[in-house]
Amino acid sequence: MFHSLITTAATAVLATSTLAAELKVGDKAPAVEVEEWIQGETTVGEGKPYVVEFWATWCGPCRQSIPHLNELYKKYKGKGLSVIGVSDEVKDVEKVRNFVRSKGDGMSYSVAIDGGVKRNFFDAAGQKGIPSAFIVANDNSIAYIGHPMDPKFEEILAKVVAGRYSPTLMKQAAPKLAAAERAAKVRNYGDAYQHMDDVIKLDNTVFVQVALDKYRLMASEQNDSAAADLWALEMLEMYSGDAGALAMIAELTAADPDEETRNLEVARQAADAMIKKSGTRDPEALSVSAMVAFHEGDADRAIREQMQAWMTADPDMKPEFKRNLDIYRGQASRPGASRR
Repeated sequence: MFHSLITTAATAVLATSTLAAELKVGDKAPAVEVEEWIQGETTVGEGKPYVVEFWATWCGPCRQSIPHLNELYKKYKGKGLSVIGVSDEVKDVEKVRNFVRSKGDGMSYSVAIDGGVKRNFFDAAGQKGIPSAFIVANDNSIAYIGHPMDPKFEEILAKVVAGRYSPTLMKQAAPKLAAAERAAKVRNYGDAYQHMDDVIKLDNTVFVQVALDKYRLMASEQNDSAAADLWALEMLEMYSGDAGALAMIAELTAADPDEETRNLEVARQAADAMIKKSGTRDPEALSVSAMVAFHEGDADRAIREQMQAWMTADPDMKPEFKRNLDIYRGQASRPGASRR
């Protein structure tokens, strides 16, 4: 249960493994100095998460990573994410320009020619090969250094965009999370919960997953539904102003594979609170409410709300919303399906 949390915390403090590296995960990001913008001139700084990725037109692995990076950019650009692809092909600017032009919408993020940014990031971090990516969090600290196709890249980027990633706090939390895991393994739940509470108190926004894991531990492993219900109510109060956390609560309590973890009453409260927070035209809030309605057996509401979510979603995100709409419609059309 705690493995991913401990691994993520360790990733935050170990950084990229070059002994001579001066720039490490947790350090403040250096200046983004470019020679020329090929497309999408971008201003970066504190308060805006961004990715700097080093690539070249001649690099096969770079070409393979472009669609993945472009997909993530489209997914998160509405939440403030910038992506800058940096090539050091200073003598072949026209080649870079033609390459980017040929990709069209398949490479829609900003692209620049190196003017010092490679020295400031890539060389300072002791990187040796491309593609190489750096994630910079809202507080202008380095959150990730490594290959953009590494699963950790996408995982950490999602947390950075949501404001739920802090290498400094994760370093503090790692011993507590390890202690909680040890306590849970020997069924010393009281100690496990105390360690988890200590982590949550560090920053409940960053450690929302710990709060969810505490609920899962109570409901599924300890089988204490009364304690789980009380903690669920505490989470609803704690995260009443955090739409992303409310979505995570709703997903866990409505759609988790473990039956003991599901609690549709809590899921509905979380979804309704999300709509109250984000508004009745927010596609993500509508989609979460539709998901809960689907698991409640209310096919009509699920289809109606998912349709609204799909219609109001950013064009780049419409396919994802449409997939869920098709699922709800497909289930509703089956013989014997319940409708309200």
